Amino acid sequence: MKKILTASTALVAAGMITAGAADAADKIKINVGGFSQWWVVGVWQDTKFQNATNQANNNNLGLPAGTLTNGQNNAAQRANVDIKGNNEIWFSGDTTLDNGMKVGVFVSLEAGGHSDILTDSIDKSYAWVEGGFGKVMLGTAPNGTALLHVQAPDAANNFTNAGIMNANFAVSKPASVMGMNQIVGQSSSMNTTNIIADDNAEKITYVAPSFAGLTVGATYVPSVTRQDQRGTPLSRSEAFGGGAMYANTFGPVGVKLSGGYVWVDLSSSGAVGERAYTAQSYGTQLSYAGFTLGGSVQLARDDHKSGALSASVLGSGANGTNGSATYGSAANATYIAPGKGQIDFGGKAFDVGLQYASGPYAVSLAYFRSEVNGALTSTKKDLIEFYQASGKYALGPGVDMLGSVGYAHYKDQRKGTLTTALANDALENSGWTAMSGLSLAF
Repeated sequence: MKKILTASTALVAAGMITAGAADAADKIKINVGGFSQWWVVGVWQDTKFQNATNQANNNNLGLPAGTLTNGQNNAAQRANVDIKGNNEIWFSGDTTLDNGMKVGVFVSLEAGGHSDILTDSIDKSYAWVEGGFGKVMLGTAPNGTALLHVQAPDAANNFTNAGIMNANFAVSKPASVMGMNQIVGQSSSMNTTNIIADDNAEKITYVAPSFAGLTVGATYVPSVTRQDQRGTPLSRSEAFGGGAMYANTFGPVGVKLSGGYVWVDLSSSGAVGERAYTAQSYGTQLSYAGFTLGGSVQLARDDHKSGALSASVLGSGANGTNGSATYGSAANATYIAPGKGQIDFGGKAFDVGLQYASGPYAVSLAYFRSEVNGALTSTKKDLIEFYQASGKYALGPGVDMLGSVGYAHYKDQRKGTLTTALANDALENSGWTAMSGLSLAF
């Protein structure tokens, strides 16, 4: 993969050098766009879980201090109604040079709806160069695998990691439950089959021109665990990845296929030793007469060959001491040094969905499930699953009414093994959610 990416980058550089004079007639002019989505969300979840995670019961849980985070130590019963938003302002522009090459910039600004006060105000920011060789993006653009990934359809664009329920914003996820894309530095699971664990880390992404419906892309990420840092990374966590998508129509039938692979070096000069995280994803969609049937899968593993686990690499989502390892803060950790070739982390996720669209209407049904090995000594898996029905009605250009109804279930693999009922109740939660929203695109 290194050789392939290096060769592609060299070709781009060669094209820029030999293209001749390239003076633009005008400077880049910035255009403004974006979207605004607001939801009224109702949620009804497990009473036992809410009582178990009450601050008054914290000392009786049998879990390490600080395990219950992200607001789980507040009132015993959570509110049943909330307002959730997702808003971004896009600033973009490009110019065509005299040699025909295009150069542009894209910046997306978070514009409200997040209440965690931790979200970076700038979501994406990158410059790009495009020509006959394809397109090169430098900055915090999505990786090449994620850009080309095909997933289950959803009428309201409210499923997988972009959704209110799937992003753990409705039914509360127990802090100890581990999900996909979490192992390489993310503090909370991103419930999707798309390989997006690098998130907004700085990277270089290349997408080749499409040929006969086939598009390929590749990415190099110097450090998957950080962004907005100008110093040299303190630990080795570089990543290489590639993906491909095929899209075509055969008479009345539309076909989309995708596949991707990412390799992450998680070695460091500290206690970790030699480690590698790998993930692969596959997806497909078939469409006919307004119907779209689609699904996808991600398979991931963290091969910890020597040394001890690093809490700083694994993220801050605590999984509790289990006698072998703790996913969480170093203060709560009990580490071991497994033998060569032992797998610390293994996970898989899949989604499947069916959508029907006709005129201004669209409706869909979708299901997501992930199983992740969050504890070294257990043969069980941390479980996350979602069922969701969605609908959309277009009121006008860029104005849509949205609705979703869903069920979420989270379960820590240690459920039933701890000493007290409260401790076990804190490891599992489930509930229903219903929401209606307005989406504006501009």
